[in-house]
Amino acid sequence: MSQHKQLLELITEMEGTAKYYLRLVDEFKKLLSTEEKTGATSEEPKSEQQKELKLEDIRAVLATKAKDGYKNEVRALLNKYGAESLSALATEHYVAVLEEAGGIGNA
Repeated sequence: MSQHKQLLELITEMEGTAKYYLRLVDEFKKLLSTEEKTGATSEEPKSEQQKELKLEDIRAVLATKAKDGYKNEVRALLNKYGAESLSALATEHYVAVLEEAGGIGNA
């Protein structure tokens, strides 16, 4: 594969990841604005966010981290939440895994 084609694939992958992070930021903003309006933290927005997050969203982030050389950290994160693989991860842990995955490689 030529370098040019590899760069184009990398750019496409980076665009997809960036779009995902922008969606995630928007969801966090919605969550915060909902909490500010009600004046108290409720479980409902968290449940809504968990329902909106899909396995594909988690997979995109974790795959990028693994490709960046953090495969062992990704595996340890999944194991922390009782999953041997991403498909075994319980939906209730999606938000927490995404939050912690964001810190992988940024320390």
